[in-house]
This record gives sequence, structure tokens and C-alpha cells, in this order.
Amino acid sequence: MSSPAKRLRRENAIERLKLAVASHEADTKLTSRILKDKKIVKTEDEVDKIRLKKLERAKLCLENTKSNLNK
Repeated sequence: MSSPAKRLRRENAIERLKLAVASHEADTKLTSRILKDKKIVKTEDEVDKIRLKKLERAKLCLENTKSNLNK
């Protein structure tokens, strides 16, 4: 059984990941802003490809965090 602090941390992570998934599913604004902050210039196709990869990773992380919640 995990400690209460670890459970709370995982629950908070799930909420943050849900927001990240929703932002990446909405459009490319978040990805474009991240790239702009890092002063990286990409074409729209490259930005969309990066967005899809970030979305895939966030969903996988969310799934893993949910499965580890009760360990």
C-alpha cells in the first residue's frame, strides 16, 4: 500500500495530465507557444507532428499513473 503523500501526488499528477491532454487535443496553440518560448521555428506540419507526439506521450503517462494509483 502506498503512502498518503504518494497517493496525493499521483492524484494531482492525474489532474495536470488531463489538462495537458485537453490542451493538446484542442489545437496547436500550446505546442506553438512552447516552441516560441524556446525560440524554435517549425513549419505547421512539424508543429502538428510534435503536438501529436506530445499528446500520445501525455495519454500514456496518464494511463500509467492511473494504473499505479492503487499500488
